[in-house]
Amino acid sequence: NSLPSSIQPYALLARLDKPIGTWLLLWPCMWSIGIVAPIGSLPDLWMMTKFSIGAFVMRGAGCTINDLWDIDIDGKVERTKMRPLAA
Repeated sequence: NSLPSSIQPYALLARLDKPIGTWLLLWPCMWSIGIVAPIGSLPDLWMMTKFSIGAFVMRGAGCTINDLWDIDIDGKVERTKMRPLAA
């Protein structure tokens, strides 16, 4: 609820309140960036930043397209009937 009210519907649509999907996309990226870092040096922070933004955006896009495709089904399923597009 700390987001402005004009942004809150989009945050719910992207399911920002449930960050596990973003973490599941992000951890393999971070792990692989760390593996390819030269021995004795830190991983590339710019690459990690780009992959972090990418994981965040792709997770939100995936949730949004899923809600659009399942709009007729989500309203009938107990677990998903309160999603923004179904409700």
